[in-house]
Amino acid sequence: MKAVVIGCGVIGVTTAYLLRQRGHDVLVLERREGAGLETSFANGALLTPSMPEPWNTPGCWRVLLASLGRSDAALQLRWGAIPSLGRWGVAFLRNSGRERFRQNTLNNVRLALYSLEAMKALREETGIEYARTARGSLKIFRDRATLDRAVAAAQHLAVEGLSFRALSRQETVDLEPALAPIETQLAGAIHYEKDETGDAYRFCVGLAERARAQGVEFRFGAAVSSLEAGAREIKAIRVGQERIVADCYIVAGGSYSAPLLEPIGLRIPVRPAKGYSVTLERSPVEPSLSVPVVDDDFHAAIVPFGEGLRVAGTAEFAGYDLALRPERMRNLLKLLQHVLPGVRVDPAAVRAWCGLRPMSCDGVPIIGGTKLRNLFVSTGHGHLGWTMAAGSAQLLVDLICGTVPGIEPEPYSARRFYGSRQTGV
Repeated sequence: MKAVVIGCGVIGVTTAYLLRQRGHDVLVLERREGAGLETSFANGALLTPSMPEPWNTPGCWRVLLASLGRSDAALQLRWGAIPSLGRWGVAFLRNSGRERFRQNTLNNVRLALYSLEAMKALREETGIEYARTARGSLKIFRDRATLDRAVAAAQHLAVEGLSFRALSRQETVDLEPALAPIETQLAGAIHYEKDETGDAYRFCVGLAERARAQGVEFRFGAAVSSLEAGAREIKAIRVGQERIVADCYIVAGGSYSAPLLEPIGLRIPVRPAKGYSVTLERSPVEPSLSVPVVDDDFHAAIVPFGEGLRVAGTAEFAGYDLALRPERMRNLLKLLQHVLPGVRVDPAAVRAWCGLRPMSCDGVPIIGGTKLRNLFVSTGHGHLGWTMAAGSAQLLVDLICGTVPGIEPEPYSARRFYGSRQTGV
């Protein structure tokens, strides 16, 4: 079988590699000049089954309304993006009901834990070095009631295999001494032991090199202009004036998957949510942070990254706008100083970045076939793309090849949206 994968981020490149491992001829098309240069480039570097909750939490409409015109909001809606959200926005709010939110959270944690195992197998098979650490993550709380609610939520997820430890203030500082300056501000923390860190960009480049060595063809600077669809299948895809024919087509283009599919009548409910990061090549504090710290107040994370730190978080509904907004960068640096007081950061030493996270309307990724028999999609992972990459690729390749997946596929199928009054898309 000849397969074409559109997109060379963490999900696209992993899918291509696994398809080749099954003996198929694979062509990867990527509009950028190399692997991992979109949302995979400078993300939060966290593989976090501990963060399975979709962003449309119960009552999120209040948060979104309050964010209009506020540059310091962790989840921000911009006026100019409202028309582009339309039906997706309605579905996003409908999926914020407590029961739907609970079920979607469970679907995410199951795929995230499955993906960690798939990543382990991939890492052992390939020997890829991507600066992995496995010290877990530390979510800190300044309010006792909020901590108690988070512990109760973690207990529900523990049934699915998400291990954790609730820590006192002293135990928190014992685990991460760099937090000693804010010890008196803390109510405690939760240590999620299975969380990992790693450089998604290095992973993309490394796996692409191994895939190429095994026969996968990569074409960079090759933007797909259109899909040529028949009544029941894709006939070809076009890159400029070139027409490419294959047996199977996989769209793993992140936030750009939706506009590519819409002209052929597939309106998948995915919209971009812009996330930001700042990377410091050298740690500005001693002792340096050794465990990733997630601050519940700021909804962002500080992650040890090589010899430095990466601060990542916030979400902004701003359409396909990739402008680096200085006020959003300042928010992340404010978080850094909030968690590590006394830090003095030289702006010239900070590498700022933003990328578009593909968010589905229910907060669960869309993985599997479509109504066109030879067209498959893998997108909509939101803030969990790096976490879910290996598991999503394994699931999709099993479905393409007709083998029984290691995880129940239906919660991630695009079929949950077709003709659904719930989503309106």
